[in-house]
Amino acid sequence: MILPMLELWHATHSTCSQKVRICLAEKRLPWKSHFVDLRRFQHLEPEFLALNPAALVPVLKDGGQVIRESLVINEYLDDAYPEPRLRPRGALERARMREWTLYIAEEPTWAVKVPSFQKNIRPELAGKYGDAEIEAIAARMPNRETAARWVKAVKQDFSEREISASMDRLARTLDRMERALADGPWLAGEEYSLADVDMAPFVHRIAALGAQAMIDARPAAADWYARMRGRDAFHAAMDWRPS
Repeated sequence: MILPMLELWHATHSTCSQKVRICLAEKRLPWKSHFVDLRRFQHLEPEFLALNPAALVPVLKDGGQVIRESLVINEYLDDAYPEPRLRPRGALERARMREWTLYIAEEPTWAVKVPSFQKNIRPELAGKYGDAEIEAIAARMPNRETAARWVKAVKQDFSEREISASMDRLARTLDRMERALADGPWLAGEEYSLADVDMAPFVHRIAALGAQAMIDARPAAADWYARMRGRDAFHAAMDWRPS
């Protein structure tokens, strides 16, 4: 069997990059890394924007074909390289999986950003850029909400109200997990799937934000997280560092 040479443009701490790295690791697929340093705004350079005009990581290239958006990338990988399979056999279970992957893309993906920026981005960038400089950089960002978040991370702290609102949203994500896990060991039921792959970085980020107690308060979610941490693919993806 000739293994593919996939290429991935990604960032170390990007949760969406992490979920694609988990998928690649689960499938034992070799890939070439293109590290994108978001804190040096490499995602705004012309070379990267030619790959993804939205200026978002990750981006996958397979045989010259470019695939964007982590949810889509992981489904593509499961279509193109189906072994080991990461989608359930049953139609209902697949629907449940897709409900989860869509929910993850729409809710925790965005809820995690404010506390992550406050804890990780602001300490590094505060004082590094003047107001005019960061505003000029932000003006190059295609998404206005994203641009505003970068500007705020440089200029001032996020408010307690903003952080609390985000953590409340993440708590509701854990509540949803707790309910789902009452019906099976994995989010879509009996089979480990892309639902679990896609969710893993966000639960891990909750813990990294100092809110492990929020996970531990939900026994089924805590058990799920412990089992995820026991997987080799999880460590290969989450512990990745640029060489």
